[in-house]
Amino acid sequence: MYVDVTENVVTTTGTSTTEQVTPWETTRMTCIALPDQLVFVDCGVIPQIASRFRSDMEERFGRNTSHLLLTHTHWDHIFAMEAFEDVTVITSGVGIQYLQRNLQGMLSREKRVQIAKTRFADRKEIAECYKNANLFLPHIGVKEELAIGPEEREIIFRVIGGHSKDSASIYFPAGKVLCTGDNLLTCYAQLPGNPTETLEIFDYWETLDINNVIPGHGDVAGKEFITKVRTYFKELIAALENLKPQELSEKEVVNHPSLPFYFGKELPSWIEGSEYHTQWLELNIKSWYKYI
Repeated sequence: MYVDVTENVVTTTGTSTTEQVTPWETTRMTCIALPDQLVFVDCGVIPQIASRFRSDMEERFGRNTSHLLLTHTHWDHIFAMEAFEDVTVITSGVGIQYLQRNLQGMLSREKRVQIAKTRFADRKEIAECYKNANLFLPHIGVKEELAIGPEEREIIFRVIGGHSKDSASIYFPAGKVLCTGDNLLTCYAQLPGNPTETLEIFDYWETLDINNVIPGHGDVAGKEFITKVRTYFKELIAALENLKPQELSEKEVVNHPSLPFYFGKELPSWIEGSEYHTQWLELNIKSWYKYI
């Protein structure tokens, strides 16, 4: 299903063509239409989905695709990149280094065949794509920031770290749209990176003129979602700092009544996968507690 975020920005998900998936398994793909070109953000897992999305957008807007921007190089955001092998692919410089190393290791053909048999044994479509993905190195690695397109309609690719050291966010000022990558998810709690760096990312995002936020996974949200998450993070950090001198066990910490309530527990997507989401939230809280 395609979602018209604005008249020039369309997003969809790229995990499966036939299988039912839960919200956390979705990966966002986005098309930004500039005056004379199309720019895509992330490409998902299934090449058929990415190819169809690209062709549909080219037909709809009557423009050719010029770029694919990768928010980071985790498998669920890049495995359909063969659908964009004829355009300029951009990610962070660190991302190119990671991918180059991983293509010789965990993303080698041999390793992918093994993982497909174990991790995706009951997910035939994803298993096939995982084994047979045509991966290649992006053409441009960004160190800090890169502007794409004409000045009045430029897209700003900015390396921000957080979720992973190679993570970036993509900001389209003319459309007031932000693509966050996996530093923000709207389907379950995500505490990316270390607390200080995370707050810096969210503080930066709040300075931007945004109406719509496209997360790495989950549904499109408004800027108020960024504020909600940042507020929760700040309250959580304050609570964890207060608990640190007490030298409590991790179990005592995650169940402590002083921790702020995570508002996402009231969302339908949380209820659908509550056991997994609860475990993930607890894991992230433990991680931040150790860091503090």
